[in-house]
Amino acid sequence: MIELLTSSSSMGKMIGFVCVFLLQLVALQTSADLALEHSFFAALDEDQNVNLYWNVSAEEKDIYFTVEAKTTGWIGFGISSGQGKMEGADIVIGWVKDGKAYFKDRHATGHTLPQVDSQQDYELISLKEENGKTIMKIKRKFDTCDSEDNKIEAGTTKVIYAYHPDDPSSEDEIQIHSPQNRGARSVMLLNSFEKVPTLPSDTETFEIRHNRTPVSASRTTYKCRVFEMPKFNEIRHIIKVEPVIQAGHEGMVHHMLLYECRRNFTRQYLNYSGECYGPNMPPAIAQCAGLATIAAWGIGGKEFYYPEEAGFPIGKEDSPKVLILEIHYDNPENKKEITDSSGLRFYHTKQLRKYDAGVLTVGAMVLDFMIIPPRQRSWKSTGVCSKECTREGFKDSTLPTGGINVFATLLHTHLAGRKIWIRHLRNGRELPNIVRDEHYDFNFQEFQLLQKKVHVASGDSLENVCIYNTQDRKTATKAGLGTEEEMCVSYVMYYPKVNLTSCRSADPSGFFSWKGRYIKEGDDTTKASFWTDTVNTGLKKAYEDSKQVHVFCTGTGSAPLSGLFRTSKPKPVVTIPNRVESSCGTVLVEESMGNRIAPGYMILLSVLFCLAVAIR
Repeated sequence: MIELLTSSSSMGKMIGFVCVFLLQLVALQTSADLALEHSFFAALDEDQNVNLYWNVSAEEKDIYFTVEAKTTGWIGFGISSGQGKMEGADIVIGWVKDGKAYFKDRHATGHTLPQVDSQQDYELISLKEENGKTIMKIKRKFDTCDSEDNKIEAGTTKVIYAYHPDDPSSEDEIQIHSPQNRGARSVMLLNSFEKVPTLPSDTETFEIRHNRTPVSASRTTYKCRVFEMPKFNEIRHIIKVEPVIQAGHEGMVHHMLLYECRRNFTRQYLNYSGECYGPNMPPAIAQCAGLATIAAWGIGGKEFYYPEEAGFPIGKEDSPKVLILEIHYDNPENKKEITDSSGLRFYHTKQLRKYDAGVLTVGAMVLDFMIIPPRQRSWKSTGVCSKECTREGFKDSTLPTGGINVFATLLHTHLAGRKIWIRHLRNGRELPNIVRDEHYDFNFQEFQLLQKKVHVASGDSLENVCIYNTQDRKTATKAGLGTEEEMCVSYVMYYPKVNLTSCRSADPSGFFSWKGRYIKEGDDTTKASFWTDTVNTGLKKAYEDSKQVHVFCTGTGSAPLSGLFRTSKPKPVVTIPNRVESSCGTVLVEESMGNRIAPGYMILLSVLFCLAVAIR
């Protein structure tokens, strides 16, 4: 007989171990139950001391939150005004004391106790303590029409949290949290399927990954590797793409892009792996990088599902044969001797869907014509996909009405980016934005899934708009691939697949007009002293006054569309701006394109306004 326990001390230790184990098991079960109750989840800190679960009712415009925190004191949760700061945040604080729940809707005016709102718009569903945790379930409208609340909108939302181990003595005396018991996280609260699509039973996968690729100790590194697409005996659809990030590199792998190479790609470069866009990059590889995008992923993003009616085609005669995976590594700590094997995993099926899907790149070309001056709070840069490009590029659409249906987008700028959206223009009329992100976060880039698919007709124009903040910079920011340089580009997911793969522009006329007037011989534009307010204002006006853009439109296989590559075309002119009626009954005119609204239309608006005033 084996003696299991030799003393009362051993018995006590064993009982203690079992109790701890059982408590952990119960806690895990609680979290598992919450996961089953909710469609969406985000850990708000790395140790998962605070977890957020939520459900969305698009029809009722309601959102249901469950905040789970490892504390038996108070917990706070809020929607920030943009950048994850406490000031200006819409906050709720709750706790349980002596079996009674305490809860209030509040707002923060600074780093002090948030004030109680005059209008309580959060509905408390339940608030309880369980297994060393506090669990708070609440509900609110997307837009409460309360000036003390922040709206919940499509795009990035910065949520904030805080907690304390002790209960407050009263609702007016809530003790301050420690620095380690607070934080912020970017999430897309309204950006998901109502349910995750089910994958077919015959779904298979393949991976496109780097293989122990050396990462430079410098802040920014772009690494490219060439792959041959796996061969298939039949046509298949890619229906899901997910990131495969090497453990420990989650903060370093900033974004990944998979491009299609030209049909005549030189096979001797099939095993190429090296730095992108450098002097040693073979021209054959440089020609395919950056034009026809197959897949894209940004930091913080999750897996991407295609809609049930579309999938990306592989195995067809015109499907991509050679691919190049570009990974942008962001290494702010200048870590050395790093190698990485991250990449993308593709799920595919032979159960074909109704439509082939494609990816369209829109925005500004990464050229010297794009400059952002220093000390700017809100500087606008744009890139146009002209009507000429969509008219030519959508010719092979299989939709009965022609054109394409957009179902998702990935918006992309760098560190100075604050907002980004895609405007939709048709025959002088501005239609609702295809997508908009008011609180862009460089370190959180995820596909926005559109609640309703947007039809872009042949002959429509698209304008990618980026807003930058350079108040902390002493000299100009130029377009470039580096983290501290800038880009203004978006990846549009759509169906049916058409010939147009990239539709971008540059504004050399505005740039050269400004350069000829403000840059004199001997001027050093790299010095802070050059960038006076007069120079900065002059650059802004030069961009606004220019009437033409150079278009860069390419088709399948990165081939330029006939007559639409580096040719000058008129900028779109808006005569009828889009009017948006909010759920609170107010009417807003969406941000215009500066001076691009026709002068005659502005005069008409002025006359109508004066008449309205006179009648009153």
